[in-house]
Amino acid sequence: MKFESSGSRRQDNKTRNRNAILAAASRVFATVGFEACSTREIIRESGLAQGTFYNYYKDKESVMQDIADELAEGIRTGIRDARAKADTPLAFLSDAYFTVFQVMMQDRIHLDLIARNRDIIRGYLFQGGSMTHILEELDRDLDRMVKAGGFPAHPIHITSVMMVAAGFEAMVLLAQSSDFDLRKLSDYLGLLFQGGIMNVSTVMQEDHELLGNKTIKA
Repeated sequence: MKFESSGSRRQDNKTRNRNAILAAASRVFATVGFEACSTREIIRESGLAQGTFYNYYKDKESVMQDIADELAEGIRTGIRDARAKADTPLAFLSDAYFTVFQVMMQDRIHLDLIARNRDIIRGYLFQGGSMTHILEELDRDLDRMVKAGGFPAHPIHITSVMMVAAGFEAMVLLAQSSDFDLRKLSDYLGLLFQGGIMNVSTVMQEDHELLGNKTIKA
């Protein structure tokens, strides 16, 4: 979770400071917890002056928002690439999970942060930004797969939401135990949703069917 260097000395210094704050906050959030920690603890962990911190962030909430946005964008990139390379319906589902789990396992602090602050981080992730783009892209890709014959017609948007939610909860499990085989866990989720889509399609094909005469917002 790092902002990229621009090449300019002044900008590089800003990038280093911001990355130091984000890294420090991630460690504090993962060990102490978002609600229990103070901005002062993040500043102390970063090694930066208090004034420097406030040049970038006004409070711990704004830091958490950047962390959540960066996590979501990394997830978005991983699943987009995995789905683009998938050559079967199952690979479309399971390879995306596998890629995300591999990325998250590269720095367990992210998993620890999610597990310790699951309700908080869920709120930040799902209130908009990159996660909204993830759901929109998944909606489009599932629709493309339906039109190509890879999946039968089914309530696409609800499926997208459930797939993302299942991935989030799986990351909590990974933080709690190192015994999971990432490939098998990914295949389990892929098979779960592949079978679910097949079964659901026999009784409903559109999102609005879950709400009677109401409509579901994208």
